[in-house]
Amino acid sequence: MSRAGYFAGNSVLGETSSSLESRVLSLEKRVYQLEKTTGLIKTKASSTPKEYSVSLVGGGVEGYDWTKISGTDFTFDLNLYGSSAVVTLEGWMDNGMGIVRLYDETNHRAVDGSEVMVISGVKSSFYSKPLSIWRGQNQYYLEIKSLSGAVTISQPRLRVLVR
Repeated sequence: MSRAGYFAGNSVLGETSSSLESRVLSLEKRVYQLEKTTGLIKTKASSTPKEYSVSLVGGGVEGYDWTKISGTDFTFDLNLYGSSAVVTLEGWMDNGMGIVRLYDETNHRAVDGSEVMVISGVKSSFYSKPLSIWRGQNQYYLEIKSLSGAVTISQPRLRVLVR
């Protein structure tokens, strides 16, 4: 008997399309369950993001050009936090009249998104946009540009949010 005759004689070809669809659906569900239990499909855990804080050294400068804050050098490697980390710069500007930013000494550039201006005349907090930190272990420091003479920042930190 040929294959065509074999299948024609069986109920497989004689069944309605709805029963074929239900069998396919049933098989897809079983395959999904098997893949899930064997680890081929990983379900995403609904966990809350983890937050890390990297405390930095503050300080002050005087001048109207970008000036490095002495003693603020540090090394940071974004790879240590995984591929989904978001980093921001936060802290306090004690006299509230200046601009602060993070400088990447390794790559000779101001870090994109790190520049924050504060014009309040009183002690004020500052928060940057998400930073464009380049991968790898890089050397950084803080810079200030004064708008009114002497500027001091305190309690600066990098906030790292890992999703």
